[in-house]
Order: sequence, then C-alpha cells, then structure tokens
Amino acid sequence: MAVASGALLSFTFPNARLWPLVFVALVPLLVILSQGTKGPGEPGRTSRGVRWSPWIAGIVFNVLMFWWIVRLPVHAMTHPWIIWPALAALGLYLGLYFALFGWAVRFLKRRLGVSILFAAPFVWTVTEWAKSSGPLGCPWGSLGYALAREPAWIQGASIAGAPGLTFWIVSVNALVAGIVVARRWPNRVACAILALATLILPVRWGYARLKTAPSAPLTRVALVQPNTPSEVKWNPGAQDSVVGALFDGARQAAAATPRPDLVIWPETSLPFYVRLEPAKLLRFLGLVKEIGIPILAGYPDARLSTGGTALTYNAAGLVRPNGTFAAQYEKMHLVPFGERIPFQEVMPFLGKIDLGQAEWTPGTHAVTEFSDGYPILVISRASLADLNARLPHPLPMERFRPNVVIDGVEAYDEDRMHELRAGPVTLRIVKPCTRCSITTTDQQRGAVDGVEPLRTLKEYRYDAKLRGVLFGQNAIIVDGVGESLQVGQRFDVTWK
Repeated sequence: MAVASGALLSFTFPNARLWPLVFVALVPLLVILSQGTKGPGEPGRTSRGVRWSPWIAGIVFNVLMFWWIVRLPVHAMTHPWIIWPALAALGLYLGLYFALFGWAVRFLKRRLGVSILFAAPFVWTVTEWAKSSGPLGCPWGSLGYALAREPAWIQGASIAGAPGLTFWIVSVNALVAGIVVARRWPNRVACAILALATLILPVRWGYARLKTAPSAPLTRVALVQPNTPSEVKWNPGAQDSVVGALFDGARQAAAATPRPDLVIWPETSLPFYVRLEPAKLLRFLGLVKEIGIPILAGYPDARLSTGGTALTYNAAGLVRPNGTFAAQYEKMHLVPFGERIPFQEVMPFLGKIDLGQAEWTPGTHAVTEFSDGYPILVISRASLADLNARLPHPLPMERFRPNVVIDGVEAYDEDRMHELRAGPVTLRIVKPCTRCSITTTDQQRGAVDGVEPLRTLKEYRYDAKLRGVLFGQNAIIVDGVGESLQVGQRFDVTWK
C-alpha cells in the first residue's frame, strides 16, 4: 500500500496529468499509519512494516517523478555513469521527508493520542516546507503543484500560498482515509460528507472568484521558448542559430496584434557570458531597440571578486527599449549538485569536486521594484482634499505613498483615467489601489495613528469585488522607461 501511495502521487503531476488523484493518493499510506499505530493505553505494538512504509512511499514517488533525468542525453554529461546512482540517492534522500512525516504523526499518536488523520495536514505541510528549504532544498513535488493547470482549484493560494494548497489536499486525503478506517457507518458517512465539502467548497469559491475578477487593462506578455536541446544550446558552433531562434521569436511577437508589453526568454537562454562577449551583448541590446519592447532574458554572467577570482552567475536581466539594463537578478537558490555543490561556505574543499555541475555563485539579494506590485501610484490633490474634509484630522499626502501626484482635476478623476502622457513618458492606469493598515501609520513618529483613514474610506470608497477600500490608482509605464518626470510637468490625459 505504501508503494501504491508513492505511485499514485507521481501520476498526479504534469507528465501523467492525472491530477485528480492527488486528493486520494495518500489514502493508502494514511490508512496503514492509522490502523497500524497504537495510542496510549491501546493494546498491541506498532508493526515494523508501518515504520518503514512512509519512507518506501517517498522513495517510489521521488524515483518516478525524477525518472526524466535518466533520459538526459549522455553526450551532454560530464560523467554519464553517475545518473543511476544519482537517481537512487535522490529517491532515498527526498524519501526521508516522507519518513519524517510518518515518524512525527506516529509520535503524536503514540505519546499524546492525537489522531494521525487529524495531525496529517499539519505535519505534512511542515515537512514539505522543510524539504523546500535550506541548501538542499527541493521544492519540486510539492502537492499544490499538481493543480497548476487548474486555475479555479488554486485560488486558495492567493490567501494561504502553496502551503495552503498542500494543507487542503492532505485534509481531503485524511477525510477519505477516515471513511476506510472508521468502524461505524455514521462516522463513515460523516467523513464522506466532510470530504466532499472540503473538496468542493474551495473549488466553487475559486470559480466564483475568477468570474468576479475585476476587469482592468491587461499587460500582454509574449513567451519565447525555442526548446533547443542542451547539447545544441551549449555547442559554441551552434550559438548563432540558437540566438537567432530567440531573435526570430521576439520579432514575431513584436509583429503580432496586439503588441505585447513585455517579451520573456527562458533561463540561460543566451548561451554566453554577457559581460565577456560585448559584441554579442550589443547585438542583443540592438534587438531590444529594434522591436521597442522590453525583454526579460536569462543568461550566464561573470565578474571578478575583490580577491581576483571569477564569480559566475545564473542571471536574468530586464532590458529597456532604449537598450539599457533596468535591473539584473542573480539566482539565489541554486539546484543542489546540478548548479552548485552545497555547503562550500563551511567546507571549501567541496568546490573542487567535479560532478559535471555548472558551479554558479549564489546571488545575494532579490531585485524588487515597488513591492506593492506596480511601479506607479497616482493620486490627485483634489482626492486628498475631499478625504481630509471627512476626517477628524487632515493627513499629508505622504501617508499614501504616491509617486505621481496630479493637480488640476476633480476629486477621484484618476479613477476615470486611462493613460497619462508627458513628453516621451506614457503611464497607463491598470487598477485601483486597495489600501492596507500601513496608511494608519504616522511615518514621522513610526507609530500607528488610530484607525483613520481606513474607517472613513470604508464609508464611501469600499469595493466589494476588490474586497477593500480604494484610494489612488496603480499604473504601469507603457513608454519612456528610463526617462524622467519633473515636478510641475503637464500631463495629457485620455479617459476611459
């Protein structure tokens, strides 16, 4: 039954596309653990097979999920012989997190009398988080990923993230297992009703949420994926054709109607170190200027450390239409043994081991551009004046943190604006800004200043669809990335 759980779980992921099985795949394992583990005062002992069953399920699941690595082209590997031992080691290691889950729920049952089916969603979510964290972190195979192709089924992630989806999935599995282990029919019926409700209600909410999603102008993104085999991509003699395929894809996207606002290329799509080959870099920057659309591209990068050693990075950069870099990100969490041997910081000799890994340097910081999600927040002075007339005490504009403040319009006219143009810069309003409790914080004192302005805004600016109070409009930069706006500059406005 442990083997069945591991196999069923592997079938739920995209390759097999049997994702509904994720809601019952753990049932055999949970039944084994629940029936074979004794609580305090219960006669009998836990059988040895129950102790090993979670690890067996984990080994089967991970070996089947990572089976694709044995199909990698042999001539593209530094040490082809290592593939089969690597697959076995991967299954044994990642299976330990299943074993940790089994040990924890059995411990809670044996020592505290906590039902294994009750504890399962909590413990599995924690062990899955542990598996995804740290130098050996491997988020592949997290249960929520099985639902990736079903938008209505994953809406809960907007509230609880991917761990919330895992908790939901294991809860349904536990209730289905409860049908099997319950000894009385009323208990079985209760478990069945709860299982159906736990499964169906979040999905119905997800469909309703998609239907009531607020309409707003879309940011159109073109994805260019040439699917170049690795043995071709990293062949120096094939670089021109590899890059040419990316260029052709970008030009086709730019010629489409409607035009995209952003073009995205894959990870390490440019098969050369951008700082070390300036002629090839200039060709890439020239393409961005030619199509007039920003490109987010992945590429290898390299630079010298203060000690004179070369540091190589798995990087991604956003290039503006004027041919300049807006920002670059170096990948921070590298794939263990594939992109870097872990633990080199404490055991430097590990860096001398050659298993054919890329051996990138981990990045040190994430790049963020306005963490609320949009680069521009537009508010009019008239809107603030209207709000202040309703408040017990007036608030300064800085309380709402806009970076574009407009004058010469009526209160809340920004709600009706579509685009604002000033010279080479065009801003497009994309959605109202829902305000959070940060607006109740006095920045000068660094302290919460009561419940205003949220209480007053809720009286006349609450939006049920967006589930919040609105003040200001989020905007994106359509044209003029890298240009500047000046205080007092005039905008030409087009209205919705």
